[in-house]
Amino acid sequence: MIQRDQFWERPNWLFCMLLPLFHFASVKLTFFCAVTPENVVVVWLPNAVLLAALLRFRGQRAPLLAALTFSSDVLANLPVFPWYEAILLSVVNLLEVVFTYQLMRRSGASFRLQRLQDLIKFILSGPVAGALLAGLMAAFVLQKAGGVTTSYFTLARLWWFGDGLGLLIYTPLLLAFTHPSQQPLKLTRLDDLALALTLILATAVLSAHGGEIDGVSVTPTLLMPAAAVIAFRFGPRLTTLFVALVSLSTAMMMTTGLKPFGDVPIHLETVRAQEFILTLCMVGIGFAVLLNELQTRERELENRVRERTRELEVSNRALATMSITDSLTGIANRRRFDEILAAEWSRARRGKQALTLAMLDVDLFKQYNDNYGHQAGDEALCRVAEALTAHIRRSGDFVARYGGEEFAIISQSNAEDQSLEMASMVCRSVEDLALPHETSPFDVLTVSVGVAVITPDEGDAIASFLKAADTALYRAKQLGRNRVEQADVGMMI
Repeated sequence: MIQRDQFWERPNWLFCMLLPLFHFASVKLTFFCAVTPENVVVVWLPNAVLLAALLRFRGQRAPLLAALTFSSDVLANLPVFPWYEAILLSVVNLLEVVFTYQLMRRSGASFRLQRLQDLIKFILSGPVAGALLAGLMAAFVLQKAGGVTTSYFTLARLWWFGDGLGLLIYTPLLLAFTHPSQQPLKLTRLDDLALALTLILATAVLSAHGGEIDGVSVTPTLLMPAAAVIAFRFGPRLTTLFVALVSLSTAMMMTTGLKPFGDVPIHLETVRAQEFILTLCMVGIGFAVLLNELQTRERELENRVRERTRELEVSNRALATMSITDSLTGIANRRRFDEILAAEWSRARRGKQALTLAMLDVDLFKQYNDNYGHQAGDEALCRVAEALTAHIRRSGDFVARYGGEEFAIISQSNAEDQSLEMASMVCRSVEDLALPHETSPFDVLTVSVGVAVITPDEGDAIASFLKAADTALYRAKQLGRNRVEQADVGMMI
């Protein structure tokens, strides 16, 4: 399937007005700088205008775009050919573009030519197949309608090479400049030096006559390494521009008699020029597209790595949360309780501050399970956990499921009366849930609470602190349940 892109919009009226003007200008530019005095076309640019438009807009309003460029082609050819021959040759040009576009569609190539495989499909569809078909048809028209006496295969080859190079030079250039650049251009001193050397070398090539200066060979071939450097540093956009400028400059040198490839016959000079332009396109545009594809894949790989890293971080956080969270109630589990108690114990000991530990046990929970079922028991534990977290609002307080039907609260209360008040509030909040408990003397689900308060010092131990709170809880259950008992300070010494 053809890759979709957010820039594939329909051509607007302004584009439709400018398209035939640009096409007409391309025809005149070709006649001006790419046709030798012997009427040999080195490169034919205009067909690339319609092809780039069709690729740019993915064939939308194709009949209108084709009609506009066909009219422009006929109008531009009338001063050179009789009207009937101008129409026939314009039909050949139109068929070449349509044939190339359909081949690219069927090949599944991306129309932006940003991957090497897409560039290869474009070359095979356009400069090879489309231009060859047009060359065979145009040679027939030129012989039968124009009376040209040159051999059929020579005419076909000249048309094929000229059209093929025009598509190869101009189409990537137009596509590159109709889409926004993905990377900002940042020049370094080395880039400035490379551009300066390229400019000096290009000036020398353009000023040479007969392919030499004072006996030193100076041909356009010297610019080949510059194309590779520009492709490496500046990407497809500037590379296609450089290739187009060098190609047209080379063709113009031929039309002005400078003979950039030496004093050779015009047909041989044309072949050398076309070979040079073809090689320049392959080296410049091909290298630029290949590097751009590699950079794009590298960015995509980096994005995937970042995305996977984020996913792993999220998974790790989720796993870390699961490892410290009770799966039933959603509050902290015993492991997390041990970590928090150790941390709070150390903090309270360093700051000489009081620390409160409340141990809670659901009264007669086994009987509740036996009477209402284990599912109801699980739901009751969840309701108790919700009640505890809803009434423990201080930022330094902590609630955990200690195990089974037992819960624990760690608080930074500074006084015993505050700790007892907090525990009593918790006890009432569970009773206020009004969860029916037929086997309880209170007819509803209740909890018993044991509270221990200590300001730890070097001689105290967490195990004694836990034991004191647990003993207070046991006493609360013995004294009738649904109540709060405070630990004996002596037990924690």
